[in-house]
Order: sequence, then C-alpha cells, then structure tokens
Amino acid sequence: MKRFLVLLAVWLSAYSSALGAPTLKDSNLSVTEITSGLSSPTTMAFIGTDDILVLQKDNGQVRRVIGGVLQPSAVLDVAVDNSSERGMLGIAVHPNFPTSPSVYLYYTESSTAGDSSGSAAANRVYRYTWNGATLASPLLILNLPVSPGPNHDGGVITFGPDGKLYVVIGDLNRDGQLQNFPGGPAPDDTSVILRLNDDGSIPSDNPFFSQGGNVAKYYAYGIRNSFGMAFDPVTDDLWMTENGPGSFDEINLVEPGFNSGWEKLMGPDARNANDASGLFSLAGSQYADPKFSWLDTVGPTAIVFLDSTTLGAEYENDAFVGDINNGNLYRFKPNGMRNGFVFSGAGLADFVADSGAELNETIIGTGFAGITDLKMGPDGRLYVVSFGDGKIYAISNATLPPSFGITTLPPAEVGVAYNVDLNINGGTPPFSVSLVTGLLPPGLNPVGETIAGTLTSVKGSRFTLRVTDNIGASLTQRFKISAVAAVNIGNQSLPTGRVGRNYNGRLSARSGKKPFTWSLIGGSLLPSGLSFDGAAGRITGTPAAVGDTNLTFQVTDTLGGVTQKALTLSVR
Repeated sequence: MKRFLVLLAVWLSAYSSALGAPTLKDSNLSVTEITSGLSSPTTMAFIGTDDILVLQKDNGQVRRVIGGVLQPSAVLDVAVDNSSERGMLGIAVHPNFPTSPSVYLYYTESSTAGDSSGSAAANRVYRYTWNGATLASPLLILNLPVSPGPNHDGGVITFGPDGKLYVVIGDLNRDGQLQNFPGGPAPDDTSVILRLNDDGSIPSDNPFFSQGGNVAKYYAYGIRNSFGMAFDPVTDDLWMTENGPGSFDEINLVEPGFNSGWEKLMGPDARNANDASGLFSLAGSQYADPKFSWLDTVGPTAIVFLDSTTLGAEYENDAFVGDINNGNLYRFKPNGMRNGFVFSGAGLADFVADSGAELNETIIGTGFAGITDLKMGPDGRLYVVSFGDGKIYAISNATLPPSFGITTLPPAEVGVAYNVDLNINGGTPPFSVSLVTGLLPPGLNPVGETIAGTLTSVKGSRFTLRVTDNIGASLTQRFKISAVAAVNIGNQSLPTGRVGRNYNGRLSARSGKKPFTWSLIGGSLLPSGLSFDGAAGRITGTPAAVGDTNLTFQVTDTLGGVTQKALTLSVR
C-alpha cells in the first residue's frame, strides 16, 4: 500500500457551484437555506433554539447566526495557520450549557500575530466562556503536535453521553507505532482519538489509562485522518468516518481501545495485502473491519445520527454522512443490533461500495458543494454546512404541515419594542403568517415569522393566527398577549435623613413587569455614609453631613421598559 496519495479536494478546494442547488432523492423532503456569506465554514454548534456558532477555517473566526441572519461581527477572531487542512476546525459545547457556559475549540494556532500559511505553533484545544456576546477567557486544555503535516490534522471534537470530551487528530504524515509500525517512534499523540474530562484531565476509566504516559489519554488509535465523530443515541456507541489514501474511505464503530489499522490496513482486512496480525498492539487494543467502505475515495466528513422523527419516522436514528469531494449526503440504516448497516442491494453485502450503482443506494442528497458538518438542530431538522457555498442548509419533511413552535406569547409593555419568533417548523418554506380572527394588541402585527411592533396602549387581546407554507398547507392556532402599562417610578420624594442616624429609603416602581433593576445615572453620587442596592431599590446607611443631593434614578423591568426620575435626598 502506498504511503499516501494526493487524495481529497478537502478544505482548500475552490469548490465550483457547477453542481447546482442541493437536491434530495426523497420528494417528501425539502432543503431550506438558513444562512449564507460564510467563508470556508468547517463545523457548527447550536447554543440556542435558533442560535448557531460556526467556524471559518482560514481566518480563525467564529461567526454567529441568529434566526438565520449572519451577524456582522465575529464572536471570536484568533490567529490560525491555514496551510492545507490546518485552521479553525472543531467546536463542542459543554453538555450542561448554558449552566456551564463553556465552548471548546480545536484550531491550528499560528506562531505569528496574525493568520499564516506555514507558520504553525501547534494544534490546540481551548476552553472558552460564552458571555452572551463573545467567547472569552481562553484556557488551553490540550496541546497537540502539528508537524510535519500540513494535512491530516483531524480537528473534530465532541462530547459523549458520558460527559467526556473526544478529540480526533490524524497521522500528520508520521510513521510511528500509532501508525502501526511496531518498531517506529513511540506514541506521540497522532492518529488517535483522545478522551478527556471537561477540564482536560485524563479519566481513570480510559482503556489505556493504567499504562500511563501519552497512551493514558487515548480511546482509539491507528487513524489516518477523520473529519467526523458521532454517538449513536440508542446505544451510546461512538462512530467515526475515516479518510483513505487512493482507496477505501471508511465508517467505523469505535469501541474502547479500537485500532483502526492505518498504515497497514484501509478497508476490510480481507481486501488488503497486509493483514491485522502485523499491527502494533497496545494491551487492551483490538482491530475491527470498517462497517462500510468506499472503494473510490469520496472524502467523508461529518457523521450524525438523527434522533428525531421530524423528517419522518422512517429516518429516526438513521446515520447520515457528508462528503467533501462531491457534496453528497449519504444515509445508512443501522441493523437490529445497531453494530452495522443493512442494504437492499446484493452488491453491498460485503459492505464496500465498489461501483457507482452500489454507491447510489447510499446517496440521499447531492449538490451541497462540499459538506463539512452535519448537526441535528433543536427543531429536529438535519442541518448541513456547505464549505463551497459558504452556507448552512436545513432539511425538513415537506409533507408535514407547518406548525407554530410556541404555545404562549410573552406580555407586551407600552412603548417597548416587541419581537417574538413564532418558531415555525414543518412544512415547506417560505411561510406566511396571517390573522384569522380577533385583533392583536394595538401597535403589534405579524411580520414575517414573528409578532413585532411597539404596544401603544394597555389593551391585551386573544386572536387566531394561520401559518401557510409554500405549497398551501396551513395550520391555525389561538394565542393571547397580555398588556402592561409602561414602567414608572412611583416616588414623589425621598425620606429626609438625619445626620448620625440610620437611613432607609426605598424606591418603588409602578406598572411594568417584575423583577426590576435600579441604577443611579448621570454621575449621581449619594451623600457620604449611604449606599444603594440596585436589586432592591433601597438606600441605606448613616448620613455623615447635612445637605441636599440631587439624584437621578433609572429603573428597568424584565420586558425592557426603562424610565428615569430626578429626586432630591435631604439630610438634616
């Protein structure tokens, strides 16, 4: 077997749009463009119902997409080396997010102050804190090799159902024991899946933990390169895609201690000149044939299991895989034991796609211009990242009627901007929303897929909305919006204080919606000896001197209402 060939069109391909728009074989499914304008996007993660972070390979940026709108500024911009397959590569959100607001990134850090091509410092995993607007407070939790490369950097990271962080890195074109050369250099953190605690420490139940050293971190080894890992939601087993050289891309079931066989084996053992007996063996390791192989390489990337019936019950918990070379989307039906796949064609009985006809059975979509990531969204749809198009797409069931994703609407406040997403799902976009019966509160109207406007008077209402999709399917739902008057400060004055005596003055808010937050504004300073509690709206302490102090207070309510009032605090 040759050491390696010029293989995939991977990240650096200037992918042509000649393949056309994405197309699905199942006419019951539809593709919707979620956002565009991304530059070489690699992987994505949801941080909210309609809130996505997506990585851009070459410029080290993390972009945010809210409600399908690509935000103008990056939430993070770091210096990366983007030579070949290096760059901003992998993202994982802490399983307890947002309670634990940690976001993990794998990228090739540049040794220079800016983005570079050929000046890599290392492949690294950092833990960041999401503060609601940016990724802040980076903490290095894993430092990995980067040379010689510059390809086979892996970069995909994911949390397992066990709460552990899984990180994959390729061989970096090395020839050591981890590449199954028993007499080669010792394990060096290449060609492996690493398994770590969320703080970067090593779990004591790792398969090679007792052997210490580098291998204590490893969950699997013998991996040429991978751009895809996913856990089966039914069995909790780890699956991985693997990129072959001139032949035999793979999908593997990764048990603890798995040896994937590279550089001695790619594809089934029986179809290799070498055999598994010559592999480098760590105590507790085992080799297994891939569960599926492509004879001609396609460059498989992301893999995901669809833990949802949104596309239809026939797709629930099936595996989906994307490729970078052709922009194809593949679907695989697990067998009853969920330790392999079932196919209808006799040609795939050997689990190898040897021809176009055999390959065609697995293809469900085409024209995605190089897929780099697949995710199941909070809405149950399948999201696809297109490297060549610079877009994110979502796949839905076109035969299901559209529906509203919310059942209750928040109250509105006079004078405060109101904008609530109706979270429409199902059906075939685009959607239109119309008023069927009743009236919306004055100043509010259906706008696209939202209720928006500014309430003009204290008048709530009950009403019925209809959502209609692009093929005429529709659904109606009853809603209610309650109305509140604009928040205002009820104090006409503050109690007079006495020098040397305890003071307790309380501010009161009327109307609006609790809880309230108070602040002193305009440079206002309390008299000496007094302090202000903004949460309680209370002034306490012991005044130290006689005098009159003019103060301006501001109160903000939970709906965003704001008002101010000037009051005088006198001390006698």
